[in-house]
Amino acid sequence: MEVQINTTITFDNLLSAKKRITHHVGGTRSGKTYAILQYLIVKALQEPQNITVVRRTVPSLKRSVIKDFKEIMLDIGIWSNESYNISDRVYSFNNGSLISFVNTDDAEKLRGVKSDILFIDEASEQHEESYFQLSIRTSGEIILAYNPTVSPYHFLRNMDDVEVFKTTYRDNPYLPEQMVKEIEALKKKNPKYYQIYGLGEYTVNEKAVFQNFQILEEMPIHELVGFGMDFGFSQDPTALVAVHRHHDMIYVRELMYDRGLTTQDIIRKLKDLNIGKTEIWADSAEPRLIEEIYRSGFNIKPVKKGPDSIRFGIGVLQNFGIVVDKASTHLIDELYGYEYITDKNGIVLDKPQDFNNHCIDALRYLAMSRLSIKQQNKGKYTISFK
Repeated sequence: MEVQINTTITFDNLLSAKKRITHHVGGTRSGKTYAILQYLIVKALQEPQNITVVRRTVPSLKRSVIKDFKEIMLDIGIWSNESYNISDRVYSFNNGSLISFVNTDDAEKLRGVKSDILFIDEASEQHEESYFQLSIRTSGEIILAYNPTVSPYHFLRNMDDVEVFKTTYRDNPYLPEQMVKEIEALKKKNPKYYQIYGLGEYTVNEKAVFQNFQILEEMPIHELVGFGMDFGFSQDPTALVAVHRHHDMIYVRELMYDRGLTTQDIIRKLKDLNIGKTEIWADSAEPRLIEEIYRSGFNIKPVKKGPDSIRFGIGVLQNFGIVVDKASTHLIDELYGYEYITDKNGIVLDKPQDFNNHCIDALRYLAMSRLSIKQQNKGKYTISFK
């Protein structure tokens, strides 16, 4: 059987790649995801392959790679409803090849995933641990695609022995002219957006919640305000940050960022850090954990959350300049990537994503409890008299 497909340069890049791991970095509408799926289909047709396609959530799988995969298969006339298991999200080819669509927000599933070829779309959405679990179970090619909005400290930008290909909308000859005009209009309307999504270059993310931070190699010593803590276990880490303050600047150090910690592990680490009796403000959703840490001798308190506590905490932090210790790589990565979500029309909403924000949540708990105007004015009274 012979099929003809119209491809972009990304397809050729994959054919000519010399390395096992390839990075496909680029702006919007470069056609990289579509071409990678075409490449995977060709590989599946040529010989039996176990191919895994990954996004972070099931909804993102369905509206992106699964939708594109079905469109390509229909276009070349080989799609079969009977071959696609909707519940498991696995497509079976007649020669024994399988293409499985896997989400990574369920950590336990990753341990059973074995692949000949692995493709992670929007790889910047993934935790390094998720990538590690998938990569060690892949015998062949690993293909990573993402936009250039990750921090210089993100694991994707610090991988060895990889081949990097950059593409932009100009590399997609099938892009409608109207869409080309809309992207190029960003040159005047939003130059930073154009740099990222048009030219595929690394720069400050315009959708980032925090644009008010800087990184220092050596942190000055200022008054310690306290500590913030966010709890996790398997997929999400337990994070602890120390916050110092000088006037309208806060200085933040990441002290803990670990998965799989039990209560006793956390207590042991806190003792090693010489936390003493300084306040630790933690997620109130874990009252048992907080009580156990408190009984071990630490001054840990649950943060009081209101109906709009996330926006409130972010607002408090945006009133300060934030200085981050260069060694706090997970916090830096989160600050770069923590962005406001967009609706289906691309409009940026006043609501941040709930992803890769563990150090940020720890910082927010401390800010809500100790840095808000209300908390700073606690104990101060105005007396009027004649």
